[in-house]
Amino acid sequence: MNKTIHTGESRLAAPGAQDAPPIAAGEKPSWDTVFTVPVQDCGEPLMPLSLAPERYLVRPAYHAAGIPGALPECYAREGLRRRLLVAQDLLPVNLRLVILDAWRSVKVQTSLFTQCRSALKHAHPESDDLELERMTSRFVALPSLDEQRPSPHVTGGAVDLALASTEGSPLWFGAAFDYPGEVSATRHFEERLERGESLEARETEALDNRRLLHHVMLEAGFVNYHAEWWHYEYGTQRWAYVKGLDQAKYSVTQPNLNPFEALARG
Repeated sequence: MNKTIHTGESRLAAPGAQDAPPIAAGEKPSWDTVFTVPVQDCGEPLMPLSLAPERYLVRPAYHAAGIPGALPECYAREGLRRRLLVAQDLLPVNLRLVILDAWRSVKVQTSLFTQCRSALKHAHPESDDLELERMTSRFVALPSLDEQRPSPHVTGGAVDLALASTEGSPLWFGAAFDYPGEVSATRHFEERLERGESLEARETEALDNRRLLHHVMLEAGFVNYHAEWWHYEYGTQRWAYVKGLDQAKYSVTQPNLNPFEALARG
């Protein structure tokens, strides 16, 4: 039986899409808690994600936005790449994952942190520096190349993504990618329902689409960062903490973009 899922423009027929379960409540660990998990990097390489265009789409959002240092390709660890393929196979046949960002350099991470802090300062002029840093770090991790406290995206084990139809219509999730507000929290609409509030049709679309994305990503082995509906991790300290593992397997890394570097170092 065909069900429907919702996009920002119209409802699209998709087998079983509304069968995705509600997003369950869970712990919301602080960065300090996440960083208590030790890391032993497994040495897995970073891979370009755009080599399977028939499976999912890659649209490097920060390169398109002109963020300094952002690359025209999304890179991720090989283990994460394989699990994206699993997630894609779990989706209804008329939908595809849209990869917006994965590995970041610390330069990009720093630029994003600075821009987010500036936007929040403008929106909350009453906040002091400590509060601004707290609010900013909820949406952009502190830039860090510390191998035991790395920013998740710097490890290649974090991915930001959304969904689109195979006809090219993006699905609506209730908040734009990277929007630094409460509505971006993954369970925002779930919590409103739990408080007995009614959702408008547009909000119900966002709820359904978040549930679907969340379900397929968790089924594929990822964990979600609770403050961002678009952010999922595999192999990182957050992933290990949520999974109850003794250690994470991805620390600081970078893609080998210059084949002459290894020869020069040798």
